[in-house]
Amino acid sequence: MSRATESLDDIERGFGVLLSIAGDATDLHYALIPGAPASKSRPRFGKGGRVYTTTEQRAAEDRTANILRESFPEPFSGNVALACVFYRPDRQRIDADNMLKHVCDAANGVLWHDDSQVTAIVGIVELDADRPRTLITVAPHLTSMTRGTDAHYPCAVCEKPITMAGQGKLRKTCSRDCAAAARGFSLLTEPVPCAQCGQPFKRSTTAQTMCSPECRIESFRKKRKAAAKPFSRCSDCGLPLTHYRGGRCRSCWREHIRSGSTITPVLGGQAVS
Repeated sequence: MSRATESLDDIERGFGVLLSIAGDATDLHYALIPGAPASKSRPRFGKGGRVYTTTEQRAAEDRTANILRESFPEPFSGNVALACVFYRPDRQRIDADNMLKHVCDAANGVLWHDDSQVTAIVGIVELDADRPRTLITVAPHLTSMTRGTDAHYPCAVCEKPITMAGQGKLRKTCSRDCAAAARGFSLLTEPVPCAQCGQPFKRSTTAQTMCSPECRIESFRKKRKAAAKPFSRCSDCGLPLTHYRGGRCRSCWREHIRSGSTITPVLGGQAVS
């Protein structure tokens, strides 16, 4: 069997495994990495409890990432199904999940933006002493757990995209302004007339109705004046006075003095006999 025939058989098998978890996906991709499949070992701890990755593991991940970058110029934006077939050169006991972990760490930022986008994954270990290799096949995965940059939905007010990442219960609006608009208030960015002077201004909260402290003070003064008892009126001419004691205004009082009339005491605006 020729090397080309073996490669076609590998790809056909990889796609078969991939379709078993990805469903009816048609956008299938693959990459073939020669050499013994690398494995992700358990974390190493240095001085002070610092966790580090060995130089050998970092070099192996860089090599895998560079090969994947040649086959995949752009990472997937949504959910991904991943199927790997590991052809080992010997019978050394290496777990399939450790080899899958190596592929996922190397493909982070190359095949997808984040590991959480891999919502379907399978790994198969085979023996091939003559030609060890790793076959990686990926395809979009249709699932209700949407992740990646495709995991967004429109705001109920402005229809801007809202990301689902890190959310428990999905919120309906994208911002405080849109939340206020959804409750029947106008957006905070839209000018509204001041309740005192009538000049348009931008609010900082939905409860703000006046543009400045001066307008609030003037409004308070008007309310106090409206609720206060009206001033007395002159007993002769009926003009309003500036107090509540009653009596005559200054003009009527002077006229009354000039006429030589007897001063009649008044109380509450009415003459007392």
